Amino acid sequence: MEALNAYGDWVSSFVLHIAFQWIEEHKPEVYASVPEELKDDVGVAIAAAFKLVKELPAYQRGMEKRAAYEAEMASGTYDSSKTNPVWTGLVKKVRTSTEEAFTEQASLLGDTEK
Repeated sequence: MEALNAYGDWVSSFVLHIAFQWIEEHKPEVYASVPEELKDDVGVAIAAAFKLVKELPAYQRGMEKRAAYEAEMASGTYDSSKTNPVWTGLVKKVRTSTEEAFTEQASLLGDTEK
């Protein structure tokens, strides 16, 4: 849970700013399909931008990589050692620290960290 919360906070703090910058740089195309009364609706703007992004070559390459990843996962041949090594390391440290903190309080909290 800690890792998911941290990731969500990170996305909100950084990745969304990148998305909003891209939308600003492509404003006419993004807002062309957005009704006037919904121009201030962030979700509608992001959905409109995503429709455009899905047509880009980089997105298509990403989808091809996703298909390859899913095939490797299904066959058991996926090597995760190079996937997000920094974030994976952070998550492991958070998990270890959380487990240590609960262990220190086990006499009061039992095994509630599971």
